[in-house]
Amino acid sequence: MAKKQNKKIEWMTFDHIKEEKTTDWFWMVGTIAVGLSILAIFYNNYLFALMILIATFTSFLSAQTPPKIIPFEISRRGIFVNKTLYPFSEIESFCLIDEDGFERDRILIKSQRMFMPIITIPIGEDADMEEIREFLLEFIKEENLTDPIPEVVMRKLGF
Repeated sequence: MAKKQNKKIEWMTFDHIKEEKTTDWFWMVGTIAVGLSILAIFYNNYLFALMILIATFTSFLSAQTPPKIIPFEISRRGIFVNKTLYPFSEIESFCLIDEDGFERDRILIKSQRMFMPIITIPIGEDADMEEIREFLLEFIKEENLTDPIPEVVMRKLGF
């Protein structure tokens, strides 16, 4: 439940949305991975073939992982995701994405980090987006941001 206490907003939601995978999905991904590995071996690139197989195995494990409920908090110090703090001093701007239904609502945070410039924070159905917007505007500016390309690709592939 989203709570506003002493100038902070808290909510809990899933860390990711579980997309159900059919056996056809696993067969398709496995077949493509084996084909790419054979092609890599054909070109004497054994390390790349091994990396493809390891990545495929990891993807299969990830597809079976159930989502966890984690806490989120926005306070005067910054944004907490589970136990990780993103201080406002490291955040340039934010964007609230409101899609149909609550499952895909999220906050996009543009940070000053080189390897993670856009951070996606899911918003649970018990959090008020207007309340979050008003609170964040006290500390950082709102800007029109788009989802990171790897995230869009992963969503299209069913991850």
